[in-house]
Amino acid sequence: MIQKDENIRLFISLGLSGLMVAVILWLVGKLSPQSQMAINPNPPIVSPEWISIGDKFLVTADKTDEKEAGINAFKSGNFSNAISKFQASLQSKRNDPETLIYLNNAKIGNAKALKLAVIAPIGSALNEAKETLRGVAQAQDEVNNSGGINGIPLQLQIVNLSNFGELNKIDDELVKDSHLLAVVGFGRNETLYRQNSLVRVSPGSSRSQSGQNSTQNIKEPKYVFNVSPNQEVFNQVLAEYIVKKEHRTNIAICRDSSFRTNQNPSNTERSNQNIVKEYTTLINQAGGQVVDTDCDLGAADFIASDFIAKATSAGAEALILLPRPTNINPALEVAKENRGRMALFGSQNLYSERVLKFGQGDIKGLVVSVPWHRDANRNTTKEDSFAEKAAKRWGGDVSPRTATAYDAMQVIIAGLKEDSTRQGLQKVLSKESFTTIGATGEVKFSPSGDRLGGVFLVKIQPCESGKRCASNTGYDFELVQ
Repeated sequence: MIQKDENIRLFISLGLSGLMVAVILWLVGKLSPQSQMAINPNPPIVSPEWISIGDKFLVTADKTDEKEAGINAFKSGNFSNAISKFQASLQSKRNDPETLIYLNNAKIGNAKALKLAVIAPIGSALNEAKETLRGVAQAQDEVNNSGGINGIPLQLQIVNLSNFGELNKIDDELVKDSHLLAVVGFGRNETLYRQNSLVRVSPGSSRSQSGQNSTQNIKEPKYVFNVSPNQEVFNQVLAEYIVKKEHRTNIAICRDSSFRTNQNPSNTERSNQNIVKEYTTLINQAGGQVVDTDCDLGAADFIASDFIAKATSAGAEALILLPRPTNINPALEVAKENRGRMALFGSQNLYSERVLKFGQGDIKGLVVSVPWHRDANRNTTKEDSFAEKAAKRWGGDVSPRTATAYDAMQVIIAGLKEDSTRQGLQKVLSKESFTTIGATGEVKFSPSGDRLGGVFLVKIQPCESGKRCASNTGYDFELVQ
């Protein structure tokens, strides 16, 4: 009997010891870093330094103390504090699109969202990048404030393109993100987007994006769409206007070989020469001719006065300027030396306040082909137009790049309303019947994925005395009727 009692006490003792060990192990498990990460509702955001949804500074030029505090709060998962800080930053810097995007992302927090990405050349062409970001930020803000897409908000991820040599790296990073539904911006590897069923909608033209192969096989499912028409359409509209409307038949062309990529430089020069050949063909078809006077705005030994002398001696009546967006000065030097002798025309890279500010009377009368103008497509009252809404939001007139970035978002938003999956979005946008209305008017795509229509001509004119001058330079771009 005594032996039996001792056995019972032994079993009880062992049981209690086991229970204590189990409790200790449970407590250790609860306090371990691995378990804490598993239950943390706001885990750290892990992404490359050139990608951000609100946890990093990408546009450092727009840095404020409030914005920095908002980014730190966002990074730690304190979204309510991030919201108040981003709102405070916008009070002092209202035209900062990065902060508006971060604000809308902070409002979403960890809730369910439809994720999109926008590629912007922040590290290589800041003004161009900010123009693009304003368009997508305005579209995100409008759709989220109206209840989202079928009740689900849009989350925007900003991707910084520092140079065109990074395009492949960026494409690889984006397509592997299974949560990403679509991309706004330019890229290089269209086959990669198709293989991974990821839609990319570009604000630009299919042949105005350096370094990319824009040809899509019409028989293959297309995953890349361009909100601006094919570049040849812009060239054709301008060529026909010069010859048939302005009656200029002898035309000189200034190209620009200054652009460089990591690719073979000969490819850049070949593309440069092809633009001149294309214009030559289009001008010939319209009834004019191109004078045999070479003009390379990107040449190290380029002298504007020498070219003007040769062009006028050759009988040129008009001049087409095709500078790179980062190499505008030589074009302005040509305009200055021209002194009104030849009528001036150019690509949309000349549609900028910088041209108005530094060109002044030298560029009076310059006609440029663009995908949008604030006075175009006023299919609503003036107060409700995109141009007016954008001016109120950003504190001034916006560029065509902002309008086309906004429309790239409108295309994606319209598609996601019908199907919010990668494959479903592609099928919606590929329909022959697909159409949506944006800042640039009706957006409809050809079988190749290029925009149909959507080209406007604008002319630089002095602002009328007593009337508002949108650019504050004394000159402005007016829509050619």
